[in-house]
Amino acid sequence: MEANYHLKLASHHVLTIVIFILVAISSITSACNNSTTPTNSTQKTNTNYTTTLSSNYGNTTTIPSNSIQTFKNYIKTSCNLTTYPSICYQSLSPYASKIEGDPMKLCNVSLSLALKATHSASSTISNILKSHNLTSIAKQVVQDCFDNVKDSLGELKDSLNAMGDLNDGDRKFQISNIKTWMSASITDDETCSDEFDEMNVDATLRDKIRKIVLDVVRKTSNALYFVNNNMY
Repeated sequence: MEANYHLKLASHHVLTIVIFILVAISSITSACNNSTTPTNSTQKTNTNYTTTLSSNYGNTTTIPSNSIQTFKNYIKTSCNLTTYPSICYQSLSPYASKIEGDPMKLCNVSLSLALKATHSASSTISNILKSHNLTSIAKQVVQDCFDNVKDSLGELKDSLNAMGDLNDGDRKFQISNIKTWMSASITDDETCSDEFDEMNVDATLRDKIRKIVLDVVRKTSNALYFVNNNMY
């Protein structure tokens, strides 16, 4: 009789263990099914992530499309306050994901684009100087223009370098230097353009150079506005 009692007790333990295992398997199966089947809300959310931004470290960060539009609205509002709002928005809006809504990033990107435009102008004028069909007067005017644009290029490089070192020294002094260099850069570019009015230079050549230099002046002027109003 005692043996039968122990046998029943053992059978009860075995049955309990079997039931526990079955319940555990059922729970695991249910959890797996829920994790592999996305809900409608998840699918809808994923469709909003349409823009990819690569960080400086090579990682990839997805940005919601509605955030990109918010960043573009910020750029639009900021550009409307500049002297050349159309050029401002046209040049900066492709970099909305980099600028975001950050005033310092807006300054940095706008200055970088001004520097890029100045470098392009410098290269174009240098190639014109290598032409063999320039008159002596035209060559002198173009050379003077090239020297001015080259100075402008150096001043914008100094400005961008200083902007990257604002936390390494006297911030106010660095910002003051940036404003001074950018102002000098605009003056150099305008000097280049003005000299063509004072000398007898072929109109086609004059208009070609003045067009690219004017683009530099406008982009630098917009960048200086952001620096004056966003950097403290």
